[in-house]
Amino acid sequence: MEEDQEKYLEDARKVVKEQAYFMRASLEKAQLKDALRYSSAMLSELKTSLLSPRNYYILFMQVFDEMRILENYFKEEYRRGRKMPDLYESVQHATYVIPRLYLLITVGSVFIQTHEIGAKVILLDLLECIKAIQHPLRGLFIRYYFLKLCKDRLPDTGSEYEGQGGNIDDAIEIIIRNLSEMNKLWIRMQGSKDKSKRERERLDLKVTIGENVTRLSNLEGVSLDTYKTKVLPKIIDIITSSKDPISQTYLMDCTIQAFPDEYHLQTLQELLKVCTTQLEPTVDIKNIFINLMGRLADFALNNDMGTFNSEVDIYSMFKQNIDKMLDSNSQIEFKNLLDLQVAFLNFTLRCYPQNSEYVNDILKSCCRLCERQNETDFTEECQKNIVKFLAMPLDTMSLSILTMNEYPNLMKHLPFQKRRQVAIKICQAVINLNQVIEDLKITEELLKFISPLLITQNDYVEIAENEFEEEQQLVARTVHLVSNHDLSIQNTILQKFIAKFKLGDINRQKYTYPAAIFALFKLIQQIFTQGGPQTQDTQYKILFDQIKELIEVIQGNFAELALKLYLNFLLCINIVDQNQEFDEFSYDLGTQIITIFQDEIGDSNLKVILLNQIMSTFAKLNCINPENFDTLAGNATQQAAKLLKKNEQAIGVLNAAHMFYNDYQRNSQRVQECFKKALKIANQSIGNNPKFVYVFIQILNKYFYFFEKVEFKEAEIQEVIKIILEKLPKALTDNDEQSKKIKILWAATQEIVKERKRRSIQAYQQINI
Repeated sequence: MEEDQEKYLEDARKVVKEQAYFMRASLEKAQLKDALRYSSAMLSELKTSLLSPRNYYILFMQVFDEMRILENYFKEEYRRGRKMPDLYESVQHATYVIPRLYLLITVGSVFIQTHEIGAKVILLDLLECIKAIQHPLRGLFIRYYFLKLCKDRLPDTGSEYEGQGGNIDDAIEIIIRNLSEMNKLWIRMQGSKDKSKRERERLDLKVTIGENVTRLSNLEGVSLDTYKTKVLPKIIDIITSSKDPISQTYLMDCTIQAFPDEYHLQTLQELLKVCTTQLEPTVDIKNIFINLMGRLADFALNNDMGTFNSEVDIYSMFKQNIDKMLDSNSQIEFKNLLDLQVAFLNFTLRCYPQNSEYVNDILKSCCRLCERQNETDFTEECQKNIVKFLAMPLDTMSLSILTMNEYPNLMKHLPFQKRRQVAIKICQAVINLNQVIEDLKITEELLKFISPLLITQNDYVEIAENEFEEEQQLVARTVHLVSNHDLSIQNTILQKFIAKFKLGDINRQKYTYPAAIFALFKLIQQIFTQGGPQTQDTQYKILFDQIKELIEVIQGNFAELALKLYLNFLLCINIVDQNQEFDEFSYDLGTQIITIFQDEIGDSNLKVILLNQIMSTFAKLNCINPENFDTLAGNATQQAAKLLKKNEQAIGVLNAAHMFYNDYQRNSQRVQECFKKALKIANQSIGNNPKFVYVFIQILNKYFYFFEKVEFKEAEIQEVIKIILEKLPKALTDNDEQSKKIKILWAATQEIVKERKRRSIQAYQQINI
């Protein structure tokens, strides 16, 4: 069938091309009679019934281009003195009606430009003539040809054809009559026996119908008043009288798209009434409403919002008509009604972003709609719409939406996976808006709605590990937004979060507890900044005990994480307890850190990293009395001496020196002991491995660090230098990565000594490297 169509079209186009060639040749020779004969033969190809609507359109456009040449020739003939009435009369002698009418329209469009007869008279005469063509396809295109040629010859307001040629009312009447007849022909099209294919063929030609509406919207004389009283009523009459869903849908959409938004604002009630009460049941009213709301929302954002708030009550108009659709036993599918509700909510949020009452009313309507459905009606698409419905207000209304009565009622219609999606969107909205969580009621509602992320519910569905981690991190980030100028309220809000987190399993608490702990750290520091609590011991103690309890839960499964949290806990206490009132508590934490390190951390590389973190944290503490601190630091030093590799032991013990000499400690003896122990370990290993010289270079650098703080025996330092100079050449014989590291470190060490000698620092004058 498709191959036949291609052949029919190709044959017809060949004839058109051939006859058009002879027509142009005759025109060049001023042989008008022959030219009309050839043009008539060319136009006769439009009599065909063999072509599909799409292919007929292709053929028509080829003929249309050729007829413009003939039209221009008629203009030239008029300028040369030919009388247009004679020409108008002569083309009516064509043998066949189709060519005759095309030629008549062509001459008529030129005749109008002469102003010998009024435009209205000729246009109405042409409309009467083309009534003769009642074949749907041929009749549709000859009227389309009429519209294309005569659209600039209408007696529009301010045009050269106004006055004797008619007025704006005549221009409107001519287009409306043509639209009405074209619509009837379009509806009568019965090409394919296949209904869906027939509908596609009709839709292929919808632009020919829409051209009438576009031309009406372009008329200068169509003011708002004219549109309201003369144009829109006639278009509505054509739409409603057709009883054809395809026609009604398209013409409604055309009307919405073609005319200005200001006109729609003033005629909104009429448009909505037509949609809800006068269209066929199978018309997709949803899309008409959505397109109209989209246009008006864009207009609202680009113009004065006062129009929406005072001049016309647009929200109420939409609400009343949408509720009629929801309450009627219409054939509109549940999914389409939800689509409509989503679009209406989007429109409302764009045009009335701060009106929570409107949003709650729409939520109520949506709940009422959902309550009437069976469980099987909630398809995947419907569930997605409800998720959109719940998530959309968050961007403009933030967490206040959660306090609306209908919000939870809508949520209950979703399965776990969709509730989870809503919970994620809520967290994302809070984070993206950097929304401070400061209200107790909103906190309770928030925790209720994000419960799918916090606890394992009855219909819980397992998800991928990376997705689980992402959602838990969202929850953790949400906790950090808790804040209130009244710290007691802030604490109450945090306690609500923690109480909910306790209901979750350890895999969730791995993420939620650290977030809660750091939020409590922040609260403790805020209390301290504001002068401390009135009952300092009690309030701090309660918070400290709670933090310790949370970390102990994590410790059972995640020892490394617990150790790091304990370190941060000590630093928090150190800020608020410079008087060492919680000395024993802090000491117990330090002891717990060493115990975890010793008993629960097995990876040797991880031990090195964590021990450095422990020592650097201990070096900053002033919340533990000297005796207890000395015990803790000594235990940490002992752990350094137990590391797996000798070089790690030596460097670990060396770094322990910082715990004994810092802003709070000045124990030179313990520093010297660390150096002696590090040297002892290094001396035991250097014989077997020349590259152990790297440790000696580090020891030398550490001497330089403490040079001006702790008194060392010069012989010790010289002994280290002697070993380095002796072992260095052999250590650098290879060109491996370790040798390169040694070379770089030694060069840097030499540069330090040179620079300090240049500064005449006395202690370095005897250092020769």
